[in-house]
Amino acid sequence: MADEENWILADEPEPIEQEKLFEETHKRAMELVRRTEHMMLSVVKTQVIVESFMIALLEAYGKDPNRFFYTGKKIEELRDRIDPPEVGRPIWELLSLCSHVRNELVHSLNVDKITEKSQKVRDAYLAMTPEGARKESIKGMNDTEVVIDAIRHCGGYIVIATDAKGAADKKAKTTPG
Repeated sequence: MADEENWILADEPEPIEQEKLFEETHKRAMELVRRTEHMMLSVVKTQVIVESFMIALLEAYGKDPNRFFYTGKKIEELRDRIDPPEVGRPIWELLSLCSHVRNELVHSLNVDKITEKSQKVRDAYLAMTPEGARKESIKGMNDTEVVIDAIRHCGGYIVIATDAKGAADKKAKTTPG
């Protein structure tokens, strides 16, 4: 029986070049799908969380977040009109660049544009990061990691600004005068 199995296996023809090429192309395509899916899920989920932080900040300043449906409009209102001192223009610009990556991921999936826009995020993030281990870490991140990390970085500042506004409002209510 074992000889018969070996005979059957040995009798199978070698894959032709076209089959080999198809298999290699298929592997590359599936790896691209896996990487893109990971980036899409990670970036979108992280940005949704940080958008909830922006909504809380808008509310802290008495703004109706329903008036600012799109990320860009939220950023514009917070950056240009409210301008909380804890955040600063470079953080809003970085968050805008991250939003451009997210838009590219969910609207076109153009790999070259995603790479180009991710590089803009990396460049802006590096420009605002002081020399040291943190900056070196950013340099070593892949595109997905750098965009997610940049979004989280911006989100931290937004949370700080929201907390500061809440504390200032509380102090104003309890301080006589």
